Amino acid sequence: MLDRFWTGLGFAENSAGATAARWTQLLPGLGGLGSRVVRGVPRGRIRTTPFTELRALWQLRRGGDPVSVLHDRNAAFQAAIPDAAIADSDAVIGFDTSSWQLAEHCSRMGKPFYLDRTIAHPAVLQQLMSDLASKYPQWTGPLTPRLAGVVEAEKIEHAIARRIVVGGSFARETLMAEGIASERIIVNPYGVDWRRFSAGDAAPAKRPFRFLYVGSVIARKGVPMLLDAWRALAPKNVELWIAGGIGARERSLIPDLPGLRLLGQVAHSDMAAIYASCDVFVLPSLFEGFGLVILEALASGLPVISTPHTGAVEAVTEDLLGRLVPVASVDALIEAMRHYLSSPPDRAKVAAAASALRQRFSWEAYGDRWATLLGES
Repeated sequence: MLDRFWTGLGFAENSAGATAARWTQLLPGLGGLGSRVVRGVPRGRIRTTPFTELRALWQLRRGGDPVSVLHDRNAAFQAAIPDAAIADSDAVIGFDTSSWQLAEHCSRMGKPFYLDRTIAHPAVLQQLMSDLASKYPQWTGPLTPRLAGVVEAEKIEHAIARRIVVGGSFARETLMAEGIASERIIVNPYGVDWRRFSAGDAAPAKRPFRFLYVGSVIARKGVPMLLDAWRALAPKNVELWIAGGIGARERSLIPDLPGLRLLGQVAHSDMAAIYASCDVFVLPSLFEGFGLVILEALASGLPVISTPHTGAVEAVTEDLLGRLVPVASVDALIEAMRHYLSSPPDRAKVAAAASALRQRFSWEAYGDRWATLLGES
């Protein structure tokens, strides 16, 4: 169904650019070029505006304010998409905070615009981060109001979109709290390649029991609480692996704790082996759209410890698949981790229970739900 995929800087899968991208790193905070590989989209359907991206990278390197720089980049990106591309389409899908001009063009041209909202409403995040700052000021830094231009752009996207598509019920609830009618919000949870992340063998008897966290090492993801829980547990012959990009400030805040291992940014192609090497997945995030890593962990046979704000509510449907803990509760996190230390999970049983999720949480099902929605245009 996809006619064109527009992005700032992207490389077709299996192209020379994609091969080079996997070995290249960009500025801290933007991830590696490996994240710019557009998987599954034929090269002839990809359109890029690399100058807008490179200019933003240059401005960030010179110390520009990230929010302002990226907002200007998003405006320039949209301006580079010709009206002819919209005219040739039956419907247009844009992503949050990078589609307000696109939405207005669609409105003028009589084309239906759909907003793919990748995360919950930021108004909720403001309050969550304010609460977090009182406990972990070093992790959050000074909190500043959202850029007025970004707030206004977001309102335009929400007002024009025929439907707003989100990954989980938490994101839907935050949008409704901001006055968006429930019938305009569609929950379409993500999928996972179940074969790729199929459960590995049972843990070798000689290796330590391992918890695994996957994601950016930032306050919003609940990393400060996870470290506090690990410090309090102080388990012997147990490890906590943290896989994800980490900035210089965050690295300086992480204490030298027994069993703690920082893996840094791991290529997505290597993640199946990481999951297979661990026993329990932990994502104590305060604020997500839908944590795709939750599905990857379940497909790998790992039970999940997470919060209701991550998409885990949709996926952790029985006790065997994991435990949900309140947001920002170190005590609840400790209790859940201690449970698995005393009662180690059976990878095969977890994987068998997770297999019931395959029909709903596959990329095929995700695409079918989009097709049904677009068919209403």
